[in-house]
Amino acid sequence: YMSDASATDAAAQPALFDLKALQEFAVERRVRRALVKNGQIDVEMACYEPGQSTPMHSHPRQDEIFYVVEGRANMCIGGVERAYEAGSMIRFGPGIPHDVRNLGPTPCSIVFFKLAIGVVEQLSTRAQATAAGKAPS
Repeated sequence: YMSDASATDAAAQPALFDLKALQEFAVERRVRRALVKNGQIDVEMACYEPGQSTPMHSHPRQDEIFYVVEGRANMCIGGVERAYEAGSMIRFGPGIPHDVRNLGPTPCSIVFFKLAIGVVEQLSTRAQATAAGKAPS
């Protein structure tokens, strides 16, 4: 006999990410921490002391979503400069050049999601089907 608790698939259990507790700052350089790595979706946290940055770069085969957890992140995305406050979420497509800079006087942390091309569209299609009352495939 197997109880429901022992039969539960561990992968189906929720994973809690306490973003405030996961923050780690270092005076020497920004700190990056992997939260999820599976090839289709990678999630990382990056923490910046004032003056720290990630240089301009792009991901030719990934969509990217940034969520500002704390502070203010200055970013240039596709040639557009903007400051994003805590609580902001930004999405952009593959190949778009971007950087992250903490130009403010306080620490800044972000969580970013790198998604393989097509994953966002698959998730969007499933969400629309569910909203329309159809079972997702």
